[in-house]
Amino acid sequence: MKWTPYIALTLLTFGLPLVGFSKHPKESPPPEAPPFDADLFRKDAQVFSAHLEFLYWTVEEGGLDYALKMDQPAWGPSNSYAMGNFQTAGYGFDPGMRLSLSFFRAPKNWEVKWSYTRLTNRGSDRAKAPTEAGQYLTGTWPQIFPTASNPLTRATSSLHFNYNVADMLISRVFYPNPHLRLYFTGGPATAWMKQDWYIHYNDAFSNVTRLHNTWTFAGGGLKTGTVIDWFWTGHMYITAKGIIGILMGSYHNHAKQTTTYQPTPSDNPNIPIRDAKLENIRASYVAQAMLGPSWQKNYDNMRLEVFAGYELTIYTDLQEIYHSTAGAPSATKETWTNTSNLALHGVTVRFTGDF
Repeated sequence: MKWTPYIALTLLTFGLPLVGFSKHPKESPPPEAPPFDADLFRKDAQVFSAHLEFLYWTVEEGGLDYALKMDQPAWGPSNSYAMGNFQTAGYGFDPGMRLSLSFFRAPKNWEVKWSYTRLTNRGSDRAKAPTEAGQYLTGTWPQIFPTASNPLTRATSSLHFNYNVADMLISRVFYPNPHLRLYFTGGPATAWMKQDWYIHYNDAFSNVTRLHNTWTFAGGGLKTGTVIDWFWTGHMYITAKGIIGILMGSYHNHAKQTTTYQPTPSDNPNIPIRDAKLENIRASYVAQAMLGPSWQKNYDNMRLEVFAGYELTIYTDLQEIYHSTAGAPSATKETWTNTSNLALHGVTVRFTGDF
């Protein structure tokens, strides 16, 4: 057939490249770069981390009333009950710090973290007697002065709180997806706290009644909870923490009152008119919560985090104020107690670096 040579030439021309005899074979494409969020937390790096936290916290608790300032005259000369605005002691915001060191074991995905928290908080308040006729400043503790002829002119209150907590928390770390890091944590904890509350009552004749209420707690126990880091956008994350626990320890409470006024020649102003102590072993439940944004970024050989958020910690069965009725030395002294939870809260700023 006369078309056979032409058909064979066409097949050779277009078929050889298809069977791999091309003189210039096609190059394979370069490998694709991993996505930016493939390893946001450097989960395969075994590292130590240092954490420096600045705290700006205050303390909230009840049972701290020390005076009443009347805002209207009394109903008459007969005995009446509390009237006016309560004057209460309170704390301001003060700086504190928390130092922590952690070790992350990769690829086993567990972490151990040692932390120490320190805060000293103070507060003061004062009240002056009203100037309106028939209105008075009265104490919510015994004033001791002859109030009918010599009422209070001034009442002052000051608070001091010392807070120390040390924890060692061991965490199992999970990565449910590339954008989420989840800690299940728990471990031993210790705490030492002390509160001092001073009250002064003054009259117009330089008589002074002083009260000093103090309590201390030193104990240890266990805590457990969860910490979450959730990638949001760019280098921004949401960080949250929830911790609960129980501490068991030694509790001391002391109420002492002195006065310079001498009602009778037989009364000795050098001896306290009130001096009562309580000591026992008790449990205190603790709950801690923290939430806020954080900035996190990976570098070639390290990782940095900056967190700023609000933190709240609550303790039970620590804030107690003991009052009593008065009577002759051999008479009954009935006791009533003001109790409340103890709450510490405020802004927490943390800087974390791996090494």
